This record gives sequence, structure tokens and C-alpha cells, in this order.
Amino acid sequence: MKKKFLFLLIIVLLISGIYFINATSKDDIEEIQKAVIALEQPELTIAHIEFVEKNKAIAFYEWGHGADASFGNVILKKNLLGWEIVRGGSLYLLEDSKLNWGHLELRNYFSNYTDILRGKITDPEIEKVQVITKERREYQAKVIQYNNEGRFWFLIADEELLGATVLGLSFEGNVIEKIQTRH
Repeated sequence: MKKKFLFLLIIVLLISGIYFINATSKDDIEEIQKAVIALEQPELTIAHIEFVEKNKAIAFYEWGHGADASFGNVILKKNLLGWEIVRGGSLYLLEDSKLNWGHLELRNYFSNYTDILRGKITDPEIEKVQVITKERREYQAKVIQYNNEGRFWFLIADEELLGATVLGLSFEGNVIEKIQTRH
């Protein structure tokens, strides 16, 4: 009887473990949202959740308003207790910047990626964001719309993005803003 019970227990644990490892569900999104909300920033809005690797995600958010408005991101990892923030940060939005960029190094948190560039788009003319690395590789950043009016951009890469040129482009391809990320 004890052997049957132990065998059944092992089977249940294996099935639960496989489900835990492979599942990205609505519950994951809700848990990630709760973790970000726990930052307790005033007027916090979650803009987007990007699942990057198994049991790892990046959540983008904004908080505050007016001159105190900020945009940021956090890296989250799923463990036995749920999703927890392992690193992140936010920067105040600058009046004179249309791309409001920020950088975060990823190499200690993801196996396939080293850097992320991201920013809040504050000029409605900007439709696309292009990143040109120091090595002259060109990438199209993802542009995400949220809350009907907010838009931001991000690029997750497997190479260093500091020292890159970032172009905010109109629909026609005209350069609206050009910035150089710095070391």
C-alpha cells in the first residue's frame, strides 16, 4: 500500500512539475501584474509583458504624471512561489526627448540576450524606431501601443546596445529624432 501511495505521489509531483515548467497562462500574467503593482509607484500603468525565455519575462510600465512621469521595465523570474522581480528600473520622461530611452544589461538574467533598449514615444509623428549598433547592424525595435494613447519601443538583443544610434522615424521614413546611446 505504501509503495502504491509513494508511486502515485511521485506521478502527481512529476505532472505538476511539468505543468509548472511549461505553462504560461492567464495566471502568469495576473501574477506578473501583481508583482509590478507591488512596486507601489503612484499612478502605475503596466504597458506590456514580454515573455522572453521559459519562466522569465520583462514587464514595461509607466508611473506618475506631468513632470514626474516615468517609464521603466523590470525583469521577472518564475520560481516555486510565483513571479518575482529580480531587477529593473525607471527613468523620468524628459520634455525634450521624443524617444526617452533607457538601457538595461540582461546577460546575468537571460541565456540568449545581453541588452535591452527601451523608451516611451512622446511624439505622435514617430511610427518606427530603428537601432544601429556600433558594429553597424540594424534592428527594427518593437513599437507597442497601450491604453489607447501611450506608445513605447523596445529592442532585446544578443549584443551590446550602448553606443548604438537610435532613430525615431515617421511613417515616410523621415528622421524625427536621432540619439546616441552612451556608455
